[in-house]
Amino acid sequence: MNVKKITTHHLFTLLIVAVVSAVTVSFINFNIENTSVVVISQPTKSTSNSAEVSTTQYVLGYESKHGGLPDSLRGTTIENALLVDAEGHLIISTDIKDLFDYFLSTISEEDLDTILLRIDEYLNHYLQEPALSESKAILVQYVEFKYSLMALEQELGDALALMSQQDKVNGGYLKFLRKQMDQRNALRVQHLDLAVYEAFYEDEQRYDEYTYSKLLVTSDKSLSASERLEKITEFQLALPEDVRKSIRETQITDELKIRTEKLLADGGDQEQVRELRREMFGDEAVQRFDELDQQRAQWQARINTYLIQRANILSNQGLAKDELNMQVDALRASLFDELEQIRVRSIERNAKV
Repeated sequence: MNVKKITTHHLFTLLIVAVVSAVTVSFINFNIENTSVVVISQPTKSTSNSAEVSTTQYVLGYESKHGGLPDSLRGTTIENALLVDAEGHLIISTDIKDLFDYFLSTISEEDLDTILLRIDEYLNHYLQEPALSESKAILVQYVEFKYSLMALEQELGDALALMSQQDKVNGGYLKFLRKQMDQRNALRVQHLDLAVYEAFYEDEQRYDEYTYSKLLVTSDKSLSASERLEKITEFQLALPEDVRKSIRETQITDELKIRTEKLLADGGDQEQVRELRREMFGDEAVQRFDELDQQRAQWQARINTYLIQRANILSNQGLAKDELNMQVDALRASLFDELEQIRVRSIERNAKV
């Protein structure tokens, strides 16, 4: 296989892609690309070479020649799913894209030369020929696709900025989304081999089409609620089974919420709520819901206690505002851990207390 070399031009263009992607607004949640990463306890940070070697050994499975990993990768493990067939050829899957994105996600922490050297080192460690050359050829295709995508997103972003609010409301926004999808998909076909394109993006594009079709239906005022539901259900049939299952789970959860609220509004009690949960999810789920209810009740009790004590502090007319705020901060820190304090501050802002 004739493998292209990743040149300085590719490195530069990938940098531009990363910068523009950081400021480009996504108008539909087009199944954002994420790497399969298992987060574990964060290792103790150290500036020593031995600590860096230990970290790369733990995360990557080998000692990297390119120094310690960026902070964002420390405390993670990468799910190595690079597979080959009986003849040693690479089995193409989204795991390859996830691997590339895993390293490329550190673009703000280290230079592109180092990032691509890390990917090359990883591929060399885990693959042999012919899979090794095949994986590097795919990396070149992927980088070139990202470069073209950057130019497209910049062009479309400029076009959207010029669109009036009236045009957006009158269907221009949906037409823009259609154009965005079609042109992005065309770039994928242009830059990626067919097998790579299908493995990386086929399922994602099916979901994109479902999402867009759903937007069209929900914005069509000529359809009744039942007609909209019927059409959306029909669209779901084109999705992979695992995606349909996820959608059904979301829908049934929403249905439970609606039916529970109606039951309680009609005078129902907690035992009737439990029966409703049993009917919809089964006996085992009832116990999990009970545990969740208990956790929520305990949390709400803690919040109520805090808000009462906070109100007492703020009602003290003899102290300056800064002193009152300091006492509130101290109270919050004494009752909640750091993550909980973020939630508490949000509750305070939303409740304007």
